[in-house]
Amino acid sequence: MGRLKNQTIYLPFFGNLIIMITMKEQIIIDTDWGGDALQLMSVLLAHPERFDIAAATTVFGNTSHDYALQNCGDILHMLHADHIPYYPGADKPSDRDVGPGDGAHGQNGIGGVLLDHTPIPPQSERACDIIPEILIQAPERTVSLIAVGPQTNNSIAFQQIPDAMKRVKQILIMGGCTAEMNAVDMPLRKGNIEANAEFNFNQAPHDADIILNSGLPIILFPMNCTHQMTVTPEREDMIRQSFSHTPDLMEKVVRLMTAPAEIDMQKFGISPVMHDVHTALYLLHPDQYVGRRGCITVGSNGRTDFKADPNGNVLSMDTVKNPDLLFQTVLHSLSARLMPQPEPHPFSLET
Repeated sequence: MGRLKNQTIYLPFFGNLIIMITMKEQIIIDTDWGGDALQLMSVLLAHPERFDIAAATTVFGNTSHDYALQNCGDILHMLHADHIPYYPGADKPSDRDVGPGDGAHGQNGIGGVLLDHTPIPPQSERACDIIPEILIQAPERTVSLIAVGPQTNNSIAFQQIPDAMKRVKQILIMGGCTAEMNAVDMPLRKGNIEANAEFNFNQAPHDADIILNSGLPIILFPMNCTHQMTVTPEREDMIRQSFSHTPDLMEKVVRLMTAPAEIDMQKFGISPVMHDVHTALYLLHPDQYVGRRGCITVGSNGRTDFKADPNGNVLSMDTVKNPDLLFQTVLHSLSARLMPQPEPHPFSLET
């Protein structure tokens, strides 16, 4: 048989001729399923030659777990991806009850948008069980985990079956804040839900700290990185132009992508931030990001402290080189998934 290396299989073919088969990267998506999830899922699904989504798992966060689970199925349905199995997950942190949120994405977690419900029910297995199960069944270090909500599912899985979680290729996380940022409601901020705490880590700080200090390979996209790409008025116009022939769909996409507009403007004086999608964009365009390797601790309120260390397990991103390029990737991906072109007919008969 062939040899698996960097997800490429080399097979002998007719004597000395070698053929190369590039394997798709397996992805698990673990999030609280708001408008950000629509963006990152579109990017992955628009590149089926690159990615195979093994599972979608849910966690409390922007909304309750019940809403998140419904949103997960509905967003997959909206993206014509009913084939992806989705799983329930944690409805609160592993060590305490759910804390207060900030309502940035509305009660239902998707800015009050009403989506068509999926006909596909969720799987019965829990996220903390299916994630390590997939990692055990797959070749070691071939599955990437995108974790862009509270880290409770992954924390529980790591504490229960650490050897399975150590098989992960990498965990791409949106969370925390590693540098102070200019604000309008106070001079500087190092967080959004609190002055020095980002929402995802604030909602389950103990679980975030466990994962970030697990020794697992982590690529982190903190707020000070993700704030470099926003839905500016010009970009909103581009979205509207792309979906101008489907006005109902256009309004849904715009509302999903601009749900946190009021809070982002009140606190930072900027357009709605595109947070979670950077995890997917990095897999396509790693050259567009600049970061530092180090170690991170998460305080009791979710405060993130970064210490540079060339041997650290966390690669924390600081800079997005070309946000316009990355936004174009998101926009093209949304168009490809939400308005799929019909398959060309092999021939036509004229009468």
